[in-house]
Amino acid sequence: MRVLLSAMPAGGHFRPIVPVGHAALRAGHDVRVATPDTAKDQVRAYGFEHLPAGRDWVSEDIERTADEPDIPGDKITEFLRTEGYPGAEAVRVARDILAHARTWRPDVVVRENAEFGSYLAAEALGIPHVSIGAAGSSASYLDPAVLAPALDRGRAELGLPADPAGARIHAYLHANLMPGEYDPGELTIPRVRCYRQESPVQPGERLPGWFAELPEPPILAAFGTLHPRGAAWRPVTEAVIAGLGLLGRPAVVAVGSASSFEAPPSVRVVDRIPQPLALETASLFVHHGGFNSVRESVRAGVPMVVLPWFTDSLANADRCAGAGLGLVVPKAAVTPEAIHDACAYVRATPSYRARTEALRRRMLTLPPIETLLADILALAVKP
Repeated sequence: MRVLLSAMPAGGHFRPIVPVGHAALRAGHDVRVATPDTAKDQVRAYGFEHLPAGRDWVSEDIERTADEPDIPGDKITEFLRTEGYPGAEAVRVARDILAHARTWRPDVVVRENAEFGSYLAAEALGIPHVSIGAAGSSASYLDPAVLAPALDRGRAELGLPADPAGARIHAYLHANLMPGEYDPGELTIPRVRCYRQESPVQPGERLPGWFAELPEPPILAAFGTLHPRGAAWRPVTEAVIAGLGLLGRPAVVAVGSASSFEAPPSVRVVDRIPQPLALETASLFVHHGGFNSVRESVRAGVPMVVLPWFTDSLANADRCAGAGLGLVVPKAAVTPEAIHDACAYVRATPSYRARTEALRRRMLTLPPIETLLADILALAVKP
């Protein structure tokens, strides 16, 4: 089979589809990944062949607003849901994929659920397409009814019939990588099935040697690949570093640019860390509310302090709090003292780890990625 994977060019969007691609490669299938050129090295590092598709408009927008000290999160969220994800850039990706299909025609498309260019291309090619829940809830944050108007403009450009209710978005299969108890709303999606979250690392990647010398499991803080690149997030990072310093416990903070931050003795600031590996030995995870961070934290059984700002992070934070997986400190309320108090409380309250570990056990009972691959390939078999 020829399996086309697609994702936004950000680690948290790409990592959830990596295990599917690796399972397909192990089974002898031809796997390629369609993303903008900025993600080419990341794609190849995981052992995949890259197909250039679209432009990295998210990074371009971040660069354009990088120096703005504050950006309203609700405006960012509304733009992404109504124009950014389903709009003109998705059509650009679709046209690039259709051009590749003249010489390499996929049998099935597997996309992370915020990437819609490959969905449009699959519809134009008349092949099955599968979404994997990498970004928030496909039932609420990526509500088909909200996405449909912009997607219908793209469908018209590609000669496809209108789909005003967005029913074609989940016409084949939607893979939920969390237990259904975490977000019952996700189970309302047509043709949804739950599978076990896997947390891949790049081949050969390992934790730095100093990690082994830490006197106790550290608190880990990381904020994805996009948040640290703007001035609006810098005060949050500074407050987290200072707040963790007040605790006096070993902590590791991945900031994207370690040289520009000072830290107290108990806090080590790094550019990046292999997050899945670091979570295996962490006592607590402080993060921005990205869905990938939530899933990887649950997969490791690590409770959380969530600092939501925009997109799906607000809903993810609410679910984490409601499920007893951690505490929420909204971006506007982040101070060193607030970080100290939240982290100290979660660490001192055993129920947070107990509930996270209980959800982890539930996750471990779900079908593995190999079952997801089999379900995907079954869609592509001609009757």
